[in-house]
Amino acid sequence: MIMNESGIHTFALKLQCKYSEIQNIIEQNECIRISKGKLGLSPYYQIPQFKDIGVEIQLGQSVSHPCWLILIVNPSSLLTGTYEPTALFQADEKSVQQVKHRLRNILDKIGVDRRLKEFKLSRCDLTCNLYYERKADVQDRLDIFKKSFPIPHYSAVKFGKYTNSDEKFKGANKHSWTIENKSKSCAFSVYDKSYELEKRHHIVIDDRILRLELRFGRSKITKLTAAKDWESQLIELGSQVENQQHKFLHRLHMMHFDPVSLPELLACIDASKYREKTKKKLRRIAKKANGCVSLAAVQKNCRIRKSEFIKLLGKFEEMGVGIASASLSSHTV
Repeated sequence: MIMNESGIHTFALKLQCKYSEIQNIIEQNECIRISKGKLGLSPYYQIPQFKDIGVEIQLGQSVSHPCWLILIVNPSSLLTGTYEPTALFQADEKSVQQVKHRLRNILDKIGVDRRLKEFKLSRCDLTCNLYYERKADVQDRLDIFKKSFPIPHYSAVKFGKYTNSDEKFKGANKHSWTIENKSKSCAFSVYDKSYELEKRHHIVIDDRILRLELRFGRSKITKLTAAKDWESQLIELGSQVENQQHKFLHRLHMMHFDPVSLPELLACIDASKYREKTKKKLRRIAKKANGCVSLAAVQKNCRIRKSEFIKLLGKFEEMGVGIASASLSSHTV
């Protein structure tokens, strides 16, 4: 890895509104209806005017449910006034106030007179960019993540799950991996940022970036922050990016995801402080992992109880090596 950087890529602010407020916004702006909702009674709208400078505006209007206004903000783009494809926002008191000032200007332009302090922070993406020399380096590490041992209550999320025949979805799924918990309060994505920019935004960059994105929803945000207002919550979360990423990678047993050969892995086991009985189990796992489909398959093939297998994965972490990476060493040297 050449270098890494961390920060906030995207956050979202949500405001509950009256039906008449949303109607006024729709009438005063060029809106695109993106969904009719059930029976056409709960339409969703989008205002694309400010998307190029980092703010996507969504409107939800319903006769039977609360209406809402959502601002999906790329703060780095908002502050520069142009789309910043790889920049990550460093949230501090000064920068957040600058973001707030620009958002106020946008709300004034679309005819919203509600105070920004009324909005709630409903989403925040804590992000790391890892830079590599080659495209293959990015894909190898992405493939390693796809082999990770399942976390309880999380499941994989794929693009276009109802249209798998579409080539663009196949490509997106090859170059990305996402898991999400049942409550949808937390999701973790790993993807080839260079590929995503080229295919989705038609932007070509020279950098080879593996992006790790930890997305928190409203309930997770309130648990992790002491503050109640969205500005202070954003600053708090901005100071937690590396720590929260570290915690999640530990849960995944993916603290180490650089490729390592099987001989190197076996040598680490031999040189470790563990008892011979433990070393024997670790060697068995290492050999089964060489060419494995997933670590779940390795656990099944080794016939080791899940709880014990997780403890053994922790041993590999203590040695500073990633077990899932052994199978990829042949084409990453």
